[in-house]
Amino acid sequence: MIWKSLIRPAMIFIPFALGAAFPRACVLNDPPYNSVQYVLMLMLFISCLRIELRELKPRREHWILLAANLVMGIVPYFLLRVFLPDRPELAQAAFFIGITPTATAAPVVMAFLNGRVGFVLTGFTVSFVCISASLLFLLPMVTGSFTADFIGRVTMTLVQVIVIPLGAALLIRFLIPSAKNLPGRLKTFTFLLWSFNLFVLAAVAREYFIEHPETPLWIAGAIAGIALALCACNFQVGKYLGPKKLRRECSQLLGQKNTSFTMYLALHYAGALIALGPISYILWHNVWNAWQMYQYDRHGMKRRNRTGEDEN
Repeated sequence: MIWKSLIRPAMIFIPFALGAAFPRACVLNDPPYNSVQYVLMLMLFISCLRIELRELKPRREHWILLAANLVMGIVPYFLLRVFLPDRPELAQAAFFIGITPTATAAPVVMAFLNGRVGFVLTGFTVSFVCISASLLFLLPMVTGSFTADFIGRVTMTLVQVIVIPLGAALLIRFLIPSAKNLPGRLKTFTFLLWSFNLFVLAAVAREYFIEHPETPLWIAGAIAGIALALCACNFQVGKYLGPKKLRRECSQLLGQKNTSFTMYLALHYAGALIALGPISYILWHNVWNAWQMYQYDRHGMKRRNRTGEDEN
């Protein structure tokens, strides 16, 4: 049973290794391919097909988690800027890790754990829309560029990767209600798209170190450590903020991140080194998800075994 639970995080290493082995694949991220952007748009479109506006009923907990999500991005950024002013890349990496909205796969994981999927789906939508809107103001702050041209480019980027997929998904849902079932049928396809993006981003990261040999490797290790610390904080703080019956759901909403989205933004506006933050987070939150699923399956088997013994 444990091996089934660990398949997904284990598969993360395959695109990572391939991307590192073939760094020239980084050209796929550049025009005219722009593969990371288009794959991200397609992934978001498929995920947003689940959304049905009349079923979305935000609760007080959703707004508390949204506030915590913003704090997790802004506070570490300012703390690292104050205490490590000579290493702004660490602060920027912490920002892109912490500010990441809830993952599109969070409702799927919660379904595996037999939790309240509707609550998580609503939380995903609130996080996705509100965090994206906040980035119009936060990205200029983090990058230090407050020009109208930069804000305009950020706006256009968010329209392309969020508004267009979301609008298209809602339109398709309106015209073809049964389209809501497509995300469940396309889970493997979506996972392959996500793995392809990891392959390209790993190639971009490797190419960065090839072109910048002066960059200390300890910085990459420090960024991975920051990602681990924030991952642990997110899952624990989410659990603490949720009411007793929704602790697992709230933990998942704050801890499981849509890292593909902020990987793209970090790569686009801060560079490959900063994008290592969200990339590292992928490993940590998937390891935790695998552990949760393993524990849930193990306890389920114990319950079934006890039931069988009682019947006998």
